[in-house]
Order: sequence, then C-alpha cells, then structure tokens
Amino acid sequence: MKNYKRVLAMVCAGLMGISMMGCGGDTSSKSTEAEVTPDSDDEETVSAAGEDEISSDKKFKIGIQMKTLDSGFFVTLAEEFTSRIEELGWEATVANADSDTMKESGNMDTFITQGYDLIFIDPYETEGCVEAINRAVDAGIPVICMDNSCGEAAKVVSIVYPSNVKNGLLCGSWVAANRFEADEQINSVCMGGQKDLEAARERRMGFIAGILMERLDLTEDEAIEMGTAMEKEVIAKGSAVNEDAKFSVGGIGWGAYTSNGGLDAAEDLVVANPDMNLMFGENDAMLLGAMTAIENAGLSDQVILAADADGQKEALELIKKGTNYACTGNNQPGATAEAAMEIAVDILVNGADPTSFDRVTLTNPACINPENVDEYYDPDSAF
Repeated sequence: MKNYKRVLAMVCAGLMGISMMGCGGDTSSKSTEAEVTPDSDDEETVSAAGEDEISSDKKFKIGIQMKTLDSGFFVTLAEEFTSRIEELGWEATVANADSDTMKESGNMDTFITQGYDLIFIDPYETEGCVEAINRAVDAGIPVICMDNSCGEAAKVVSIVYPSNVKNGLLCGSWVAANRFEADEQINSVCMGGQKDLEAARERRMGFIAGILMERLDLTEDEAIEMGTAMEKEVIAKGSAVNEDAKFSVGGIGWGAYTSNGGLDAAEDLVVANPDMNLMFGENDAMLLGAMTAIENAGLSDQVILAADADGQKEALELIKKGTNYACTGNNQPGATAEAAMEIAVDILVNGADPTSFDRVTLTNPACINPENVDEYYDPDSAF
C-alpha cells in the first residue's frame, strides 16, 4: 500500500483547490454488488446502491465490471478496487456479469447511460467484451481493463494484469529444476480455467514453456515458441509430448477457476492418468480443490501441484509447510488494483490523456516457493 498512499496524498493535494470535490469527504454512499433489474424496455440495468445519498458536490463515479464473483479471488479483487476508490471519497459500483457476456454488455450500457466517469472491467471473454468497451469509450468514458486481456480492437486505456507468461515461465522452470531430477520423466496434467481466454492461454503456455526452457536449455523466446506449439496441441488433441525434454501433458480438465470445479475435473484426470507426477493449473483455487481428489486417490506422495497464478493465502500456507503444493505465481489482487488505480487517478485528477498510456501495464511477476513465500504471505489477508 505504500505506493497507493503516495497516490492518495497526491490526490488530496491536487484537490485542495477544486471546489467541486473534496478528498476524504462524504462516503456514506456504500459500494455493493450492483443489482441487475429489468428496465421499461426489459433490458438489464445496474442499480447503484445508495445513489440518493450522493451529495450535490461532484464525485467521480467509478464502475467495476466483474466477470464473476464466484470465488475468493474475484471478491477480493472487487474489494481492493472498492476500498481504494472510497478512500478517495469517490463512489464505486460493482456489477457482476455472472460469467455471461450478454449480462456484461448490459451492465456496461447502464454505466454508460448513468454517466459514470471511468470503468474498470475484468472481461469474461477476450473478444466478447470489445463492443461494450468501445461503446463506453465512444461515449467519453475511459475504460481500464484489469486481470484479463481484451481484444486488439478494444479502445481501452490500458490492460493491467500480472505478466501471465513470465509467471508461468518462472513457475514451470522452478518446478522442473527443484522438484524433479534432470533425467526424470515428467508426466503432467493441466488444470485449465477457461479455454478461450487469452490470459488463460498465456498461463498454460508460460508454464509449459518454463519446463521446456529448463530442460532443453532454451532462451525465453525459444521456450515461448515451443511452448505455444505444445499448448495448442494440448487444446486440439487433449495431450502433447516433448520427448527431448522427457515431458508430457497427458490431459487437460476445465475447472472454471473454482475449488469445486477443480475437484470435479481432477477426479476425471486422476482416473485417466494414474502415472501422472505433476498437476499444474491456472490458479490456486482449482488446484486446492484438485488436491482433495489427489488425496482421495492416495497419490499425494506421487503428484506435485504447481499453480502459475494468484498467491492465495491457503496455497501459501501449504507452500510454507513443505507439502506437495510446490509453488504459485504472483497475482495477488492488491497489486493489480494499485497499478490500475494509479492510472485512473492520473486521468481523472491530473488530466492525463487516456490514449497516452501503454497498451499493457504489468505487475511484478514471481514464482512463490518455499524459499521466498514469507515475502508474500500475510496471515491477515482476506485472500
């Protein structure tokens, strides 16, 4: 929070002479998950809680469009944005798309018609969000994409998320070097979250590339090229093998980023791949669920688990204890919220041109493992 406190101080200083706003002013308008209700045209609209309580003094109204709120990560991500927005005395409204592109589009339209000043969006689909984003931008509302990527045609200010590829490279390389002998066969399975999401593909590919990089002594670029081809084969055929690296991906299950989804998908993978010794996945929640299936099958001593994203507290505790949960990638929600909010402040308070920012803004990548877990573990963290 150190950088964010600096930003908050900057905002307070910048607003001292602006009569229409006040830092630390009335925040009685509480942010909640927006209710979606039909309007007179039977379209879905977002009703911001506490809107009648907004004072006549202008406040920035910030929309937070979440693709889902069905797991601790997404709930915490929304809370991280909300707390920072409210700390500035602004209004935050969270809308939940419930993993539905049409609902996401309707929520975005409501933010537009209600005149929001800026929108953060965690897209459900990489391409499915583009038209809704561009409608908002064409209406004069800057849109910052966070957590996931969006299509090239989306006119976003920036895409703020962790370096999924780098996190994957670091985690895959670390596992190959620290959990397996150099000549030991790695028989892996993959726990996927969402097939057609670019961030998901980057995570899968990055981890595969990390193992190839370590085992074949490749450069990052060479590993990414080979990892991309191998990931495509896994998606197309359900499995892939690199004999030179003594590395195979024997199957992929889809856990929808939730613990229950991970458990269900892992039960099938365990039956189909009794010789697996590594399960890697796109986030901690799925692998935490998968761990139960592995334990029930009596394979805890055989199977290493490795995520390439999130840094969830429960996963970090398992890493600290030296269990078969080997590592995870750094994708803690606070880092994404802090970086995205700095951009928002620069636009709304300092008047920065929304088109002047880099297309992609990355948070710091890291492989969180037993050697550095104490740097990331917070026992009081909500996630």
